[in-house]
Amino acid sequence: MELPQKSILFLKTCLIILLLLLIGLAGYGVSALMKGITSSLIFEKPGYIVLLVAYMALIPLIFSIFHGLRILQFISKSSKSIDLIFLSAQMIRKSFLFIAFLALCILPIFFYIGQMDDAPGLVLVGIILIVVPLAVSAIFRCFQYILKDHFLS
Repeated sequence: MELPQKSILFLKTCLIILLLLLIGLAGYGVSALMKGITSSLIFEKPGYIVLLVAYMALIPLIFSIFHGLRILQFISKSSKSIDLIFLSAQMIRKSFLFIAFLALCILPIFFYIGQMDDAPGLVLVGIILIVVPLAVSAIFRCFQYILKDHFLS
C-alpha cells in the first residue's frame, strides 16, 4: 500500500472512531436529559437547555463526518469527481455554520449560568463554542477555493 492510501486509511479510521465516540457520548447524556424532562427541571435549570442544543448540534456534526468520509472515498478512488468533493465540502461548511448559529443562540444562557455560579470562564467557553465552528467553516471555504482554483485552471 502506498503512502497516500495509508494516510487516507488513517483518516477514515480516525473519523469512524470520532463518530463512534460521539454516538457513545450522546448515549451517555440521554439519561440525564430524560431525567430533566420527566422531572420538569428542563426549564428550571439552564444546563438542560444547553444539553438539548448540544444534541441539536450533534446532527449536523455527524452529517459532516459522513461527508468527510465521502470526500476520502472519492480521493481514494482517484476519480475525477471534483464536483462531488466540492459539494461535500460545501455541505460540511454549511453544517459547521449551523453549529455556530446554535452556539450563538445559547450564548445568553452561558452568560446567565456564569453570573449565577460566579464563573466568568464559562462565558469564554461559550465564545469558544462559537469561534471554533466558524474557523472550521472558513477552513473548508479555503479548501473549496483551492479545489476550484487548482482543478478549473
